[in-house]
Amino acid sequence: MTSVVLIETARLILRTVTMVDAASVASSWKLDEGSIPLLEAEQKVERMLSNHAQNIHGKIVHLCLAVIFKDTNEFIGWCGLDHTNQKDTDPALFYLLKANDWGKGLATEAVRALLDYTFTQLELASIHGGAASENFASKRVMEKVGMKYIGLDEEGGYAFTINRDEYLSIISST
Repeated sequence: MTSVVLIETARLILRTVTMVDAASVASSWKLDEGSIPLLEAEQKVERMLSNHAQNIHGKIVHLCLAVIFKDTNEFIGWCGLDHTNQKDTDPALFYLLKANDWGKGLATEAVRALLDYTFTQLELASIHGGAASENFASKRVMEKVGMKYIGLDEEGGYAFTINRDEYLSIISST
């Protein structure tokens, strides 16, 4: 599979995280705990790219996309899919935006674009997502993009899923 992903929305660019993003990754890896050292961020980006290189059409190991705000070209977070835990039957959706970009619909916009890429370009069968019980905003993002709530996960958080047919049905009705 190609190693470079580029997706544009009205306000965002989603693209493969690269070494150019290492400083941004360092400053936002653990938003609630502060920055990580640049060397550690570079190692994380290397691991992301190594996992990304293993992706093939219809099967994802890991896909991490930088979320860039078009107006300022600023790195505001990332989103993607992770299937490094082989106990999971399908990849897990993840997204993280800097706090000053919350509440603007940007996470929903990024996740919609990612779902479209996931099901129309990669042709994955299904994905799942989750949010901590106190993270109502993330729960709402998954609801807005059409993911189906399936109950609480093992940690007591919200669990969601969506498959390709459900997604294609949603976009064909809009």
